[in-house]
Amino acid sequence: MPIKLQQEHIKLSEVICSRFCQTTAECDIIVPDIKPDVLKVLRSSCEAAITEKSVQTDKVHLGGTIRIDILYIPDGNVIGKVKSISTVHPFNHTIDVKGAKPGMNLIADAECELPEHTLVNSRKLNLRTVVGMNIKVTAETEIDIATAVDSAEPIQTRCEHLKIFNSCCEAERDFSVRERLDVPSGKPDLGEVLKLSVKPVSEELRLLDNKAIIKGELLVSTLYCDNGEESTVHCMEHSVPFTEILEIDGIRENMDGEIDYCVKDVSCEICCDTDGDKRILSIEIMLCAIVRATEVIECDALCDAYSLKGELSTRTAQYNLEQLISNASAQITEKEQISVPDYLPELHQIFDCSTIPNIENITTEKDSATVNGYITCNILYMSSDTENPVSGFTHIIPFSHRFDIAGINENTVCDAKADTEHTSYTISGGRSIEVRPSISLTLKAVSPQHCEFINQVECDDEAQVPQIPSVVVYFIRPGDTLWDIAKRFRTTPEQLLENNNVDPENLQIGSPVYIFR
Repeated sequence: MPIKLQQEHIKLSEVICSRFCQTTAECDIIVPDIKPDVLKVLRSSCEAAITEKSVQTDKVHLGGTIRIDILYIPDGNVIGKVKSISTVHPFNHTIDVKGAKPGMNLIADAECELPEHTLVNSRKLNLRTVVGMNIKVTAETEIDIATAVDSAEPIQTRCEHLKIFNSCCEAERDFSVRERLDVPSGKPDLGEVLKLSVKPVSEELRLLDNKAIIKGELLVSTLYCDNGEESTVHCMEHSVPFTEILEIDGIRENMDGEIDYCVKDVSCEICCDTDGDKRILSIEIMLCAIVRATEVIECDALCDAYSLKGELSTRTAQYNLEQLISNASAQITEKEQISVPDYLPELHQIFDCSTIPNIENITTEKDSATVNGYITCNILYMSSDTENPVSGFTHIIPFSHRFDIAGINENTVCDAKADTEHTSYTISGGRSIEVRPSISLTLKAVSPQHCEFINQVECDDEAQVPQIPSVVVYFIRPGDTLWDIAKRFRTTPEQLLENNNVDPENLQIGSPVYIFR
């Protein structure tokens, strides 16, 4: 006769694939007709953005754009010591993902390594970069877990407490930020914009039912030439706040949220103020907000049962679950004295000092996980050298941080994320800079488990129940638990504790246990 079970219905997001992959992008850049010839390339930089993606059978296809900015010294008798080229190059990549099917969820982001460039001739450059892509394919699934027995019969049950980590929702939403930036007092009028750097910074994320409220700011650095005869290079910085309400189905107020931003497109236009002077820069930034909502589902799963009077038969089902061990965070600050390479001129003013943390690997051992990585420090500066007014270089700063977390072992799956909180620097002379990046680290440690829990219980009315003497003396054997002994002799763990002076967590082999029925 079947016995009714109390069940909990759980919706989960099963991870089909989580992977980092790379592809090489190479393109030839032709100098536009309106731009002068290239004498020397000062700096090239790239930013990648995913613009299209699809999940196919056992494959994932990604498509995107690489925004390329090049600063160079022009050849010939032209106005201005520095010129720039901005262009966009498409890229496509297909990744083999076993088990992927159309309709599954896909989250992807991309970033470029520092590009390499070759000046083919004064009107043509060849540029190569490596595009790194993080992809995550998930499928929604639903399971029923038995949590208790609903019966008037004297049935003993044992449950295992679960803390199931569930990635409930991952969504991408595009939005634009428009702003008019005034040239600060004391700076000359705008002549030509050479480079516009935009860094989104998150300040707040609030999750409501089917909505996410985001607040942040854009740190905008502008390198430009004035309208003077010498067309001198200058820089200015602005902070642009933004607030958006994003509609995202499936998000609930009690979930935990994370957010990342990707700059998809940047455009600007020089405008005149009320006096007719070119002192306003109108910008439009297309951003993509990547919102992740997670929750920890706690429940008691039925893993064993027996009857005090009759005979039970049970059936089990197998579940692949991720149990959360810890969600830890830390902040680290590195300090490094960086020297300007000998082949570059001395620095006069820093235009941009950006630090990008990268995680190389995570090592785990008993009760600890160590995150190892490096910080790419990109420095773009203005010098007093009239022949090379703008220069730049890259410096690598290694870092390592250990998280002490009980329950971690070599089989634990850890996912770490590193973000730059802020970067400060001090110019220590014409050839030295002290850089102090502050990095926030988050570590999510989960234990993938192949679990087996009861999903059906039946009472066998025809089975003969073995006769047990009214008094039994049992001597504890290796591997015994109080539950095992109680189940064998059809009593309860509570009754054994009442009649015996034993520690249920530390049973002594060979010690007697008295069982009265």
